[in-house]
Amino acid sequence: MGYEQGTNIRGMISTDDIPKGTILIHTPGSLVVSAQSTQCQTIANIVKEMNSGAESKWKLYFDYDDSDNSHIPSQWDRSGKAIQELQGLPPSGDTHRHLEWYQSACIGEGKEMSDVEMKAFKMFLTRAADIGLVPMYDLMNHHNGKINTKLQRDESGGLKVIASHDIPVNTPIYNTYARSGIESTVEVFNTYGFVEDYPQLWRWSDVNLAELIKENDKHAHSRYSDEYLNANNEPNNHFYEVLVITPSLAALHPTKQLVSILGNGQRSLDEWQQLIKAHHINLRESHARAIHGSAASIREQLPTSIEEDIALIPLEKRRLDKVKRMGRVDMKKADAIQATEFRVAFKKALRLAMKTAEQEAFLKDSEEL
Repeated sequence: MGYEQGTNIRGMISTDDIPKGTILIHTPGSLVVSAQSTQCQTIANIVKEMNSGAESKWKLYFDYDDSDNSHIPSQWDRSGKAIQELQGLPPSGDTHRHLEWYQSACIGEGKEMSDVEMKAFKMFLTRAADIGLVPMYDLMNHHNGKINTKLQRDESGGLKVIASHDIPVNTPIYNTYARSGIESTVEVFNTYGFVEDYPQLWRWSDVNLAELIKENDKHAHSRYSDEYLNANNEPNNHFYEVLVITPSLAALHPTKQLVSILGNGQRSLDEWQQLIKAHHINLRESHARAIHGSAASIREQLPTSIEEDIALIPLEKRRLDKVKRMGRVDMKKADAIQATEFRVAFKKALRLAMKTAEQEAFLKDSEEL
């Protein structure tokens, strides 16, 4: 365990060159905290083991967990400043979705949630694999572009982590927290409380698109030329989407095939450029203009600009540090900064979507001439 170079992000780092195919971690089923049934029962098992104290074989594991040092949107004050700082951008209105599920499905409506239940819920939400809490596996950080591992179940109900690429010394060992092309950057933030590194998959909707989808659930298929669809390039999503590879490179309305690499492998920048160029050739101009119009409309309604937000963040962080030096904890301010940093990333994606659409529409106009 160490810190990724040039950051304060703690994670798993290789101490030597690791060949592809190496088993990095094997956590047997006997060390997985799981009910092997419903998610509610798995969380209940976590609560039971936490309440067992020194009698639990997972005590050291629970003691090492640092989930309490991070705040996720599910913990924001429902009427606080953090939600206001989203300025209506997704996940506005959806920040407490996970907590509401836990309360209704596992605890029961109207019942008070204990501190242990809250901690168990948060550990499950932010650290669990499909099979439950898996010690060691959950020490890997998330990266959908630099992922260098793959998972393999074993017969005991355990989990193996295997190097999917050659991993040089001093390289972070990465997992993925998102399912390929299904969970967007918005959903990653809403669950884990951070803005993932590139590539980022941004997704949103508006009234016009909602009406189109309602009228025709195959509406998204009209985005591409018929020849492109015949090559099994299905829309990744019915909503507006922009896949951001770098601050200046993005794909509008990516297909399932284009995003399939996310969390499953790696592509070079040159490979991304070639694939996105081919994708945009087959994207209909009307849909490039539609995503431009939606992004422009959203940006016009936002009360602050990207530049204003960027200038605001250091000031708010200095104020937070001042409070910390006085021995106080101001989680509401920390959450507000977290929300502000997220909205900056979202606004940048909207701006890049507009710029990309303008370039693509111009190129298509030129080709027609």
